[in-house]
Amino acid sequence: MVAAEAGEPASGRKDGLPKGAPKRAGMKSVLVRAGLAAAIFFLFMYYLNGDSPTTAFSYALIMGVLMVPLGMVLDRVAHRMAVRRWERRMGKR
Repeated sequence: MVAAEAGEPASGRKDGLPKGAPKRAGMKSVLVRAGLAAAIFFLFMYYLNGDSPTTAFSYALIMGVLMVPLGMVLDRVAHRMAVRRWERRMGKR
């Protein structure tokens, strides 16, 4: 009754899955991966491709912005697959 009064699911987790189920990656990990990809892309464009720093930075910025929604979609798909594997192991499906 305490969990219901606090507005939390009975499982105790915010996502409604039982304890022991795989956790979804957070927004912080998506932003870190997008930033790393953009930094690597900047270095590639500047050093290997020979672009000016302004051009390389603008392309890297665009790529970093595009990587955020793509990373969220990929995390969602990976989480869904991990939950299905976990449910098969636990005998729920």
